[in-house]
Amino acid sequence: MYWEVGMDATSLVSAWNSLVLQLSYIFTEPSARTWQQIVLGWVLRRGPMTVTGIFRTLGDLADRHWTVYQKFFYRTRWSLNYLSTVLLVRVIYPMILESGVLDEFTGKPVADMGIDDTTVGRCGRHVAHAGWFKDASASACSHKGTVIHWAHNWIVGAITVRLPRWGMIRWVLPAVFTLYRKRSDCKAEDVFRSRQELAGEMIQTTAHALPAVQLRVSADGQYAKRQVVQALPPNVNLVSRIRRDAAIYALPSTHVPKGKRGRKPKKGKRLPCPRKIAAYRKNGWKKITVYKQGYQVERLVLGITCLWYHVCGGVPIRMVVVRDPAGNERDDFFFCTDATVPDAEIVQRYYDRWGVEEAILESKQHMGFESTQGWCSKTVNHQAPLAMVLLTLVKAWYARCATEEPSLLPETMPWYEHKRHPSFADMLSALRKVLWQHRISPNLRFSPQVKQLIETVSYGLFAA
Repeated sequence: MYWEVGMDATSLVSAWNSLVLQLSYIFTEPSARTWQQIVLGWVLRRGPMTVTGIFRTLGDLADRHWTVYQKFFYRTRWSLNYLSTVLLVRVIYPMILESGVLDEFTGKPVADMGIDDTTVGRCGRHVAHAGWFKDASASACSHKGTVIHWAHNWIVGAITVRLPRWGMIRWVLPAVFTLYRKRSDCKAEDVFRSRQELAGEMIQTTAHALPAVQLRVSADGQYAKRQVVQALPPNVNLVSRIRRDAAIYALPSTHVPKGKRGRKPKKGKRLPCPRKIAAYRKNGWKKITVYKQGYQVERLVLGITCLWYHVCGGVPIRMVVVRDPAGNERDDFFFCTDATVPDAEIVQRYYDRWGVEEAILESKQHMGFESTQGWCSKTVNHQAPLAMVLLTLVKAWYARCATEEPSLLPETMPWYEHKRHPSFADMLSALRKVLWQHRISPNLRFSPQVKQLIETVSYGLFAA
């Protein structure tokens, strides 16, 4: 049904503009105006997210020469890290407070953070920082084995929150980003940093931006390294995979025999590796119910408190063996740097990391994360991450407004009756609808025939 523009539309557009303005403070006054126009053109753009494409989408709203929009990425001095910090503090932190989840020991608000990396295919031998990387998604579907392609390798950190008014919907909000560069791509003045070091810096950036938040990080096994674990801030704990053959130890004994001299032991006796514990331990297993990729599943878990001294030092960890009762999946092995976390929560936190992969896919399909065409170093580091920043802004706007304006909620189609939650495509479509209809004019009054025509045309225009 055609939604007539009125005061409601004005307030919805104002809510969106306020979110965009929250991030404008990192720019100079001329660059802030350019930023606002780029955001508008980016959101309304349906096609490759090139600067010229954004310029053409803006039309007469682009009141500057087209080169100004190009210079915004390769000449304007603004920091991606600072942009992430402002995004965390001004946009994401209020949503964390709204979720109402508090740590039972510290009383601090709790937020989940997932870390994952992805490759973004590039064309051109002279694109800065591009290299040959494994395409994980293509490799999983290929019968020829590992697929290598010319790409950028981005590491993404996303905050996940659940809002009471939205029930069990997980809002995955990309917040921090960094580009991994191979050692051969680093010049003499640049310092090579591994993925683990970059991930550790991203965690520290997030923790410092949100000092009043208890941050629960989930990451793949490649980030279960000393560079990450031993550099965690005090308000952060980590869930990740542990090696099947990891050297784990019992906790050191607190009892020191009378008369024994020397320093206290740092670790206890050597324990069997996680793989052997899973194979030979018959007692102590318990059944839990968790959600994996949107489905409720049952798992058997076996947890022990121990030391993974090589990686975590003297910090006790909780190691959990996860088994499929049906035997369709191989055993998994997870750990948490906070040994007090329940086993079921550790498993669920690792499974929830799947939401980061969803957010990355959404940014590629709908926000042009993979279609930017910048080739110089500054443009590469500035342009592509904006796709994820805007994805977060769209979700934040929709979470704020859709519960108050029912017209933003997606209609239930007869061929999709089981749909219960809006997709990101629905959110983006709703925002485009509001912006376009506000642009048409809030003062015009159309005849019924014109309204019907607008409704027909808008279905294809607004859809993501």
